[in-house]
Amino acid sequence: MLLEHNVVVKDPLKIGLRFASCYPNLYRSAMSSLGFHIIYDLLNHQEDVYCERVVYPYGKSLETGSPLKDFDVVGFSLQYEQDYSHVLEMLRKGGLKLRKENRSSDDPLVIAGGPCASSNPLPMSPFIDLFLVGDGEVILPDFLDKLGELDNPRREIDELLDVEGVYIPGNNVNLVQVEDMRDAWRPVRQIVPETDNKELIPAFGKSFLLEVSRGCARGCRFCMAGCLYRPRREVDIKTIIQTAEEGKQATGLEKIALIGGAVSDYSRIEDLCRELLDRDFQVTTPSLRIESISRDLLESLTESGLRTITIAPESTWRLRQVVNKPITDEDIRQTMETAFDLNLNVKLYFLVGLPTETRGDLEDLVDLVRDLQVMAPHRDSLRISVNPFIPKPHTPFQWTGFNLKDIKTRVNFLKKELKNRHFKVENPNKALVQYILSVGGTELSSIIEESSQRKVPLGEWKKLTPQLNLGADLPWNEINVNINDEFLEDEYKKALKGDLTPWCETFGCYNCGSCH
Repeated sequence: MLLEHNVVVKDPLKIGLRFASCYPNLYRSAMSSLGFHIIYDLLNHQEDVYCERVVYPYGKSLETGSPLKDFDVVGFSLQYEQDYSHVLEMLRKGGLKLRKENRSSDDPLVIAGGPCASSNPLPMSPFIDLFLVGDGEVILPDFLDKLGELDNPRREIDELLDVEGVYIPGNNVNLVQVEDMRDAWRPVRQIVPETDNKELIPAFGKSFLLEVSRGCARGCRFCMAGCLYRPRREVDIKTIIQTAEEGKQATGLEKIALIGGAVSDYSRIEDLCRELLDRDFQVTTPSLRIESISRDLLESLTESGLRTITIAPESTWRLRQVVNKPITDEDIRQTMETAFDLNLNVKLYFLVGLPTETRGDLEDLVDLVRDLQVMAPHRDSLRISVNPFIPKPHTPFQWTGFNLKDIKTRVNFLKKELKNRHFKVENPNKALVQYILSVGGTELSSIIEESSQRKVPLGEWKKLTPQLNLGADLPWNEINVNINDEFLEDEYKKALKGDLTPWCETFGCYNCGSCH
């Protein structure tokens, strides 16, 4: 049973354009995505547009039960590579042919946005008519205007290339983003689900999603979002508080989930949390950066009802220098000490298989984790998660490969050495598939199509593992995300030597290209 509040109701027969906003993952993930709320609210503010939501595994809208084939535009949010097969399942269930060349001129225009569409959409390009590269709220208004000028968008698709941020393979595109957060779209009437079904409850529970910033320029060399969405842009504190108050009026929600590329880097984070607490809000946040956590911040979050903090040490001190995350073991211990002192639980994220990692690094990692485990007041206070490192496009590590046999050996060593019921390791086989989908090209279309109907044996995926070396022609070279190739190459070379690049916000500009 699911009851939704704040759903937009329009008469589909009385509007000019029907838009299906599709999230190719489960309902709880869709309703935890601020981007999904932004698109829904932004489009439904247009008088002549009716935006309805479609979530995996369905091919019909939540609002009117209409199949995808009944819409004018079908838009997918590509957040994770492993959702690609879900996109095809939804198209099939919605009555649409999977490949764009097999659709007729009367079929809806199928588009996609989100981080994967901005970084490397090539694997999905045989199924998607065009991609929006960058922030939807900047691109969509011009896109809809242009669409309104065309008699048949599918036949006249190249006309849409006039819109900045629209990408069709074979053309160059620049990533477009909100440059001043005063211009960002803030959805106030967010949809609030009411349900007893745990599988439908959003990740942050009944929370109002409140954006504090976009982007992060800390320069972690493995982080795609940190390269795509530079520079960091903050919402001013008055606007945040005002949006929270308006949100409470519109939704009745008093719990706030702070959303941003690096929430704890927000310049007035302690003031913000204190102000929200004083106004009787509860505050939660997905994860925190060790560099910017203070006792004051943790006290505010604890007072607000937060029970667990999530932090990512990534690896040992030597490898943290390789990935350009200069937090010391002492920084980690101090943060954990403060958290445990405030009766908070701690979740730690580590990566295995980072560039230059040796057996000695793994032994040091085991020693570090054992030391940290000893700090936990009881065995349920600490959870540890280890993920195989996956090279991503537009990062300094885009040229490093993925050796499955090697990763499995490393993972097995960690599993043997670290016995803890709260120690979780991501499956290396799944990581290999994600790597292939992250850095591959259009040659992956057949296996993606196959995987939407059956479980494809790992051996078939392995055959498609790309070999990308420095200087190789990259599938995503038509997409300019405003980071210079020279900067990425320099960072890659510095990584191999273990050289750090200090944070530009405190040190000064490196001319990476993102600030024009």
